Amino acid sequence: MVTKDGEEIYEAGQAFYWPPGHAPVALEDCEYVDFSPTEAFTSVLEHIKAQG
Repeated sequence: MVTKDGEEIYEAGQAFYWPPGHAPVALEDCEYVDFSPTEAFTSVLEHIKAQG
């Protein structure tokens, strides 16, 4: 994950928090479970849809 504070690499089984302004980079195929507050996540989805 690339953030304003630098890069972070996560391994299987690690929990993480991605602050606003993050940019994911997949180094290999992976699966993860994402929990986000509904209101905040909805605004992110609306932003992404507007870019398309």
